[in-house]
Amino acid sequence: MTKLSESSEFTIPLKNLLALVAATAISVWAYFGIIERLSFLEHEQEMMLVEIEENDNWIDDWKPPASVQDNIKNVRNLEKELIKLRLELEYLKTTVYK
Repeated sequence: MTKLSESSEFTIPLKNLLALVAATAISVWAYFGIIERLSFLEHEQEMMLVEIEENDNWIDDWKPPASVQDNIKNVRNLEKELIKLRLELEYLKTTVYK
């Protein structure tokens, strides 16, 4: 059996050595490219979640202005009056035309 020592030698063709170095370089470049892209997407997602949370809080806390609230109350009152008038009209139709 062969023993390895400081004086041991082995040969490798230059073409194979360059291919190994190139493959290693491309692998490292691809790895860091993927890591960079993942980090960017995670950061972008975190920023979007912060913005969504802010918008959700704004929507939950929003109340219409007082003038709009008053108009809504007035419209509801008008709807009630309209229902009363329709009922009265129906009553009059049934009592008068009998």
